[in-house]
Amino acid sequence: MIRARKTPLPVADCCRLLGVSRASFYRPAAVRTRPDDEETVRLAGEHPRYGYRRLAVLAGIGKKAMRNRTKRLGLTVPRRKPRKRTTFPVPVDAPNLCRPARAPGELLVSDFTYIPLDRGFAYFAVTLDVFSRRLRGWSVSRSMKSGLAEAALEMALASGPLRPNWIHHSDRGVQYACGSFRALVLKAGGLSSFSSPASPGQNAFAESFFSRFKDEVVNLREPAGYAETEREIRAFVEDYNLTRKHSSLGDVSPTTFEERIAEHALELCVS
Repeated sequence: MIRARKTPLPVADCCRLLGVSRASFYRPAAVRTRPDDEETVRLAGEHPRYGYRRLAVLAGIGKKAMRNRTKRLGLTVPRRKPRKRTTFPVPVDAPNLCRPARAPGELLVSDFTYIPLDRGFAYFAVTLDVFSRRLRGWSVSRSMKSGLAEAALEMALASGPLRPNWIHHSDRGVQYACGSFRALVLKAGGLSSFSSPASPGQNAFAESFFSRFKDEVVNLREPAGYAETEREIRAFVEDYNLTRKHSSLGDVSPTTFEERIAEHALELCVS
């Protein structure tokens, strides 16, 4: 009533006439519930690390509408925990060959991270296809020796064909700069590429993947055992490749995106 007033009386006088305190006028109004709020809360509960953009895709509404709704309901995503350093770069005589990927199997990127366990750490390595965002290979180990990175790459090599002279890009960590890993890339017809010194952002695609993984899995639970952590990783990888909607791919999963690319290429060949 006071907010809708047309009289020039000050707020204090209006409150006195109505018998209410000034504090009640300035107190924030209670959040009003709406029919779709329950669905929004359910989606946010099932995907606690999703921002409003991904929630909007799941709910089938506009991103601006979802942003306003999550802000009104207080469904904010907590900040990430600080990272521990795992990469120790070594000198390597190789260029940075990174360029925009134009097809699946043209540019693969690799990296690994650590996961705190109830006793010690697990190390999780991935090899990602930049064009389709599909996780082609991954491995888990209690050690971060070169075998961890090579196992992820070997899975990636077995996951489907690669383009001629495909590129493998990584940071300058010893796991990727060592002779055995580079020989594996060369034997598979690939070219090794490395980020410039002190430029970890050049491996942003792998960094982004691990950021999501830690936000949605690691940072939401207490340290678990090795076997349980491995099961959680497997479930996350399956969801990431088969179910998760990527805005950069037109809000479809990496697997669906690659299937559409293959169908389009086949149509071009037939025509």
